[in-house]
Amino acid sequence: MYSLGKIWLLSLVLLFSSSLVAQFLPDSLMNQYEQADDTTKLMVINNFVQKNYRSQAEICSKAIVEAIKLGETIGANSYLAHSYSMAGVLEKNKGEYSTALDYHYKSLKLNELLNDRRALASNYNDIGIIYKTTAQYDKALESYHLANSLAVELNLKRGIVMTLSNIGTIYEAKNKFKEAIFYYNSAYDKAIEFNITDAQAIVLNNLGEIYASNGETVTAREFFSKTLKLDQQTGDKIGSVYSMINIAGTFVGTKDWDSAVIYYKSAEDIAKELRANQLLQSIYSSLAQMYQEKHDYKLALENYLTSNIYKDSLFNETSQKQMAEVEAKYKASQKDNEIQILKQEKLIKDIEVQQHQAENIALISLLVLGTIIIFVLYKRHQAKQNAIFNAKLLAQKEDNLRAVVVAQEEERKRIAKDLHDGIGQQLSGVRLGLASMAENNELGDKSVQTMRNLTSVLDHTIQDVRNLSHQMMPRILQEDGLIPALEDMLDKTFRYSPIQYHFEHFGVDKRFAEQVEIGLYRITQELINNIIKHSEATQVSVQLLKNGKILVLLVEDNGKGFKTMKEKQKGIGLMNITSRVETIHGEFNLQPSPESGMLATVRIPVES
Repeated sequence: MYSLGKIWLLSLVLLFSSSLVAQFLPDSLMNQYEQADDTTKLMVINNFVQKNYRSQAEICSKAIVEAIKLGETIGANSYLAHSYSMAGVLEKNKGEYSTALDYHYKSLKLNELLNDRRALASNYNDIGIIYKTTAQYDKALESYHLANSLAVELNLKRGIVMTLSNIGTIYEAKNKFKEAIFYYNSAYDKAIEFNITDAQAIVLNNLGEIYASNGETVTAREFFSKTLKLDQQTGDKIGSVYSMINIAGTFVGTKDWDSAVIYYKSAEDIAKELRANQLLQSIYSSLAQMYQEKHDYKLALENYLTSNIYKDSLFNETSQKQMAEVEAKYKASQKDNEIQILKQEKLIKDIEVQQHQAENIALISLLVLGTIIIFVLYKRHQAKQNAIFNAKLLAQKEDNLRAVVVAQEEERKRIAKDLHDGIGQQLSGVRLGLASMAENNELGDKSVQTMRNLTSVLDHTIQDVRNLSHQMMPRILQEDGLIPALEDMLDKTFRYSPIQYHFEHFGVDKRFAEQVEIGLYRITQELINNIIKHSEATQVSVQLLKNGKILVLLVEDNGKGFKTMKEKQKGIGLMNITSRVETIHGEFNLQPSPESGMLATVRIPVES
């Protein structure tokens, strides 16, 4: 017999265990789940996973395991088929392709027994996705066409859009871009017609990849940016990662390394949150290629090795064999033992070929990597003899430039002080004398009026001298710092101008070295003068932000830009900007703006 203490302890254990069961669902669904019957519980879990598998992958994975256990126990084939299907999607997103394929074939078998043609369309589409991801394009195309036929027959709007888009991805993978664009455009037109937002994002992303592969990076970035906005609106985290990777790729194409890194790192954070090994492998592989192109071979090697770690977890030696075995199990259930044995023998041979190919690829990769390392070491040895001379030459050039700029600024300070304290005060004294004579009626009425007119002229002259003095060396820059000085300069420049301007600053919460502040102020001043004189712009955007140890200035307009590179290179103002940037060890880049004008980017290293 149980004592009262044992009964009380057992009750606590049972209560605690029952509370743990529901932990795979959010608190908002806890009460509804606990009070429902078994069939309703299955429906609650399936609906939750269907809506949240992209944004809450981890909790959905736990929930779908419970749904499968419950469905297999009570024999609810319709709901169980749906649970298998969602489990396959979740496993695919984690890069577990053989497990995912097993779940999809289980779902397919149940739906064939139920003759659920709507669900079969989804099964064929999901199976096609896995074959496409593992580069088995002919099998993928066959599955996609089966799915599309059922979707059109049953008027499944989302199914029609997604299968058209997926067929396009196969033609793109086969480098048949004309056919791919045809299917993508067809899918996008249907997505607009049916008002399916997330499908629009997927198709726009696919179109962007087409243009990116053909070198049209600006057009591709427009598609990817639209895709990212749609992904963020719908809460599609996996889609957001793909969009960020693609946007980063376009910045690599234009050698805007900093922007590329920002998007890759944002994508990496979300992929780690989702535990999406496939996405992480793609991110690190892309980073390795970027750093290699940037000639930063150390970071290239680090990211290449990290990419291989994830690649090995996705495509190990048994992965293809496991997937083939899953497919064989499904086909074996429909054929006799003799055909099954023949199929398995063929599959084993295919696996051996694939393993041999994988070994060759690994060997070639090692050879390429070894060649790169040897080449880098050779170039480093070759350049070592010239390094000291080049360093001295560069230092001398920097010293000369710095001396010129310092001398210019010192001369500006002197002239500004002379204008303000000398000429300005003398003009003020003359103005007081004229005003006194006019007020004391020491002259006739006509002469008094003349004196007053001259006083007014002197007032304007004094103000012009003061303005010129402040332009030569703004007092607000010396006393209050860079941000107030830029705000004051922009306000005075555009106050009576038809040009609209917008100024933003981020992370700039302290003063910098005088040379840096004066340099950035003069650079901004020169860029604004160029815009006013030459661009015919109606809008100007100025941004100043601090990213780690880098101070970044962005000046963008919507004007006419430069027609030719010669026109860009011959400007004296741009030469002055380049000289100033070099004296403070910065970088200056000028390129076409997405707003049709020009985008100037200045990066200056500063202390933390």
